Amino acid sequence: MDYSIQRMWIRRSRNAREEWEKLLIAAGIRSEEQVEYTVGIYAGEKLVATGSRHQNVLKCIAVCRQYTGGEVISLLISHLMTEVFEAGFVSCYVYTKPQSVMSFAYLGFKEIERVGDDLVFMEKAVHGFNDFLDKLRTRKIEAQSVSGIVMNANPFTLGHQYLIEKAAQASDILHVFVLSEDLSVFPAHVRMELVRKGTSHLKNVMIHETGDYMVSAKTFPSYFLKEDKDVTEIQASLDAKIFRNHIAKALGITTRFVGEEPLSFATNIYNEVMKKEFGDEMKLVIIPRMESDGEVISASRVRAYLKEDRVHELRSLVPETTYEFLVSDEGKKIQEKLKISK
Repeated sequence: MDYSIQRMWIRRSRNAREEWEKLLIAAGIRSEEQVEYTVGIYAGEKLVATGSRHQNVLKCIAVCRQYTGGEVISLLISHLMTEVFEAGFVSCYVYTKPQSVMSFAYLGFKEIERVGDDLVFMEKAVHGFNDFLDKLRTRKIEAQSVSGIVMNANPFTLGHQYLIEKAAQASDILHVFVLSEDLSVFPAHVRMELVRKGTSHLKNVMIHETGDYMVSAKTFPSYFLKEDKDVTEIQASLDAKIFRNHIAKALGITTRFVGEEPLSFATNIYNEVMKKEFGDEMKLVIIPRMESDGEVISASRVRAYLKEDRVHELRSLVPETTYEFLVSDEGKKIQEKLKISK
């Protein structure tokens, strides 16, 4: 049978969106807004498969039941992969259901981790997860107490600094991972540099990038997309498994520190799920959040002050190194972007 590949303009055409959502529902998949390209495979006039991508992540892959296991899925995934690599990416990621793993494995994808019967996270990359772990192993330091923290730091606050200082005091070696993905107001290179400067007085702290594997849109999209509790729990389980089974083992981490999350519904669920997933293999320590003027110090509070031109009030919320950046030319440009996004 001859198949045609057609772009689906799901945001421009109501008919296209309804057709797309109908196929997803039939395949037991929920639609997701965080997609930038969607394509359909047609047998004549009938939509028999669809898939989307956001950057280098394949999403919302669905195939009509009578067309599974054949050339349709290969045609769909090959097309989406071409789109990813032609966009300049050197890696491609997908989360899928266990029954679809072999279809992706046939096309060169390798499994990173899975959550029961709900989700499998896979990648196709020249330098993938194993290379990432190998680089981490080169920075492993043998010690009695080795801990880890993962943070976004958007931007780095006194709250973040307090969490790291408390963890560093309780550890021989502390590995701090700063989110690599540029989904935040403050770019990744800025956040990384602010964390480095704000922790330079702590000699047992090592700073790392997260790559594409920790608390990212690839492993935990609902963290950013504010999806419902069930999806958040599945994605949180995936992230916790990746950290426990791979990241922690590469560095000898036995304890993970997190900040208490009274303000974030999704992140609070994330902490609860992480504690469950770690079980007896890893210790999870939750540190109460630092406060200023009776309010929790948070990055969102700092961003709110920047929007409101209350920069002079930030000295009680951020380290001096962060404050110096915020009043610099580059910091002022970010402040202007925040005001525009009101």
